Amino acid sequence: MKLVVADLDGTLVHKGFSKETLNTVKKLQDQGLIFTIATGRHFLTAKDYVKELNVKYPAIYSNGAYIYDMENNKVIYQALIDESTSLQVMEICNRSKVDFIIYTVNHIYTTQKARDKMVSIIGIYDMEIVSEDELKLSVKNGVIKILVIDDDMKRIKEVRETLSQIKEIYPIQSQKNFLDIGHHLANKGNALSILAKHFNISLQDSMAIGDQENDIKMIQVAGVGVAMGDGSSLLKDEADFITKSFQENGFSYAVEKYFFSK
Repeated sequence: MKLVVADLDGTLVHKGFSKETLNTVKKLQDQGLIFTIATGRHFLTAKDYVKELNVKYPAIYSNGAYIYDMENNKVIYQALIDESTSLQVMEICNRSKVDFIIYTVNHIYTTQKARDKMVSIIGIYDMEIVSEDELKLSVKNGVIKILVIDDDMKRIKEVRETLSQIKEIYPIQSQKNFLDIGHHLANKGNALSILAKHFNISLQDSMAIGDQENDIKMIQVAGVGVAMGDGSSLLKDEADFITKSFQENGFSYAVEKYFFSK
């Protein structure tokens, strides 16, 4: 295998990297393998992690809606939700009384309430606080992703069912409290296929590892698809290999098994 692509939150990191994770990534890089990430995060909120991991290659952001090369400041691929569809999604969210965050190419916009919820779940998150009217104006040039945040799983399920009727979008759960809404072509599996072509590498020469439902398509198309031991049962059903949990450094365990065990 030549390419390793890993999800970020819940796979590589939870408010920080373990020493073992950082050592494993460096070991892959020292062996000349291509290592990069595939995250639901906006590239702006992932940049510090990318720097800490010393990722020199394009990475997948916003669940596959955006592939960006930070090293060379170059967009490899993007799939944006148009203005009218974004406004339709926002109307449904408001009607359902769920909070949400708007990801555009260059900014992240949200209300104070949604920001506070986000910070309580994953820590400091850089975004611009605006009014509800300003949120509507933020979608004029296209949207990478709309992220719904709610503690009520029944309400998230209901919103997802309603949004699933809109053919232009693809709603997917990325964490327990998160519903990610992207362009219908935006998923980590499609993005991994595009990335492999960019590197001129066969998908069979790739390993993908993740922990949530939004990682399913990625592990399906990879040569080896790995699910974290404490990950989604839906993901585990599709995996070639189920590794240890995040707390047990499941990422490092899988990499050692496939690349460095004798």
